[in-house]
Amino acid sequence: MPSQTVSRRSFFGLGTSAAMLAGLPAGLTLTSPAQAQTRPVTLLHDVEQLPDSLNAAFAFTYQMMDAFATGATVRLAQSYSDQALGATAFTYDNAVLLHALLGSEDPENLSRAEVLGQGLLYAQANNFPVADGRFAQAYYVNVAGPGGAFITPAAAPFYFYSSAVGDQAWAGMALAQLFARTHNSIYLNGALKVANWIVVNAFSTSGAGGYSFGTTINQYNQSIPSTNGKSTEHNIDTYAFFTMLDTLTSGGHATDGQTWKSLAQHALVFLASVYNAAGPYFYTGTNPDGVTLNLTPIPEDCQTWSYMALLGSGLDLPSRTKTIDWALNNLHSTDTAAAPHTSITGTEKFNGLVFDTASLTTKADDPDAVWLEGTAHTAAALIARVLRGGDTVSSLIADITSTITLLQDCMHAQKLLGAGQTIGGKPIPVGIGLVAATSVLDTGFGYTYGPSLHIGATGWFLLAGYASNPFQLGYRILG
Repeated sequence: MPSQTVSRRSFFGLGTSAAMLAGLPAGLTLTSPAQAQTRPVTLLHDVEQLPDSLNAAFAFTYQMMDAFATGATVRLAQSYSDQALGATAFTYDNAVLLHALLGSEDPENLSRAEVLGQGLLYAQANNFPVADGRFAQAYYVNVAGPGGAFITPAAAPFYFYSSAVGDQAWAGMALAQLFARTHNSIYLNGALKVANWIVVNAFSTSGAGGYSFGTTINQYNQSIPSTNGKSTEHNIDTYAFFTMLDTLTSGGHATDGQTWKSLAQHALVFLASVYNAAGPYFYTGTNPDGVTLNLTPIPEDCQTWSYMALLGSGLDLPSRTKTIDWALNNLHSTDTAAAPHTSITGTEKFNGLVFDTASLTTKADDPDAVWLEGTAHTAAALIARVLRGGDTVSSLIADITSTITLLQDCMHAQKLLGAGQTIGGKPIPVGIGLVAATSVLDTGFGYTYGPSLHIGATGWFLLAGYASNPFQLGYRILG
């Protein structure tokens, strides 16, 4: 188990009163006696259980990190249990885990974050087949490479060699946050390398500008531009990343002479173009031409990540703060044994968010499957909205209540799902990690998530549990 003890002050990261955690600001009395005597007590009980759940989640991430190497050995963590994609470590998942470790502000977790940071730097410097500052989508981590690091190219059978801009920005944000915490310049240098790679390979002048999808690797191991359109999510990530670099470099600039601030604004202009005020929600991005909008499906992450990333951006879009509510109202699901193609047995119910609107209409997979990572995204976004302040008391109550409910959903799944799974052939105890999805979930983008234990879902649960906003330097923005 993790050496640290999570205190009840961890939730929201503040010395919040028990009444506030129960959904009631201190000193406020609900007009309904039934509400005052039942719902707040239930919510308070959920909060009381949260520290144990967070400690268990850290235990899971430790086991995933230490499956093939321990201590200071340079490595990345396997993303899923063995039952999914074997010893594959996705760059994005490891960035999320690094953020989660830093968000706890625990000394041991800082040491582990640095191990992952060193792993990212090693992957960047030795990336196959091109090492020019980019990261691959994923690496294998069950054997050591020539330099002793447990990071090797993710070759057959998956060939995860592509470099999507979102993955690059997430790795860059993790390195930037690690530099901000440690002041070790190697992490900032790594962040700047991948940032310049994004500028050189993805800066777009077509349509509303922004950044294109990234690159793929062809059968000749040559890097070629992706044929996908521009991604809203990628531009959210890039805006946040370049804004961090603007701060960390004191108004510095990329190798092409453009300032990081102007490069961040380039993403912001694109984001304004893919916003639908009538929703209100953000579209997923553009079609392959990079100009025309891709109107469907509508993803959850664009709605919650945009809120967290654009705090303080000055982007004044009508009802932009309500995109979180759109996700809550339109992407909520309950998975049960009665659902088509479900993995659920018995009488248990699992609630939470789905990946996007396509997830709810799939015929091949479970249309009721819950995406636990997205459920945690939404909790983290709601916490960010509470910490920002400026809302009415009733709005704060609603957000706090929704947050605790979503965390309860994650905790319920954590306790019951993932039995019989392993990492490196060793059993993973039930009740510590979160599965990616309660059943096989269709993303609508040609891939699925399933009920395999996942460091990405678990990492986002930890981020929400510590009120951490990975899109903001220092993990929190108040006001």
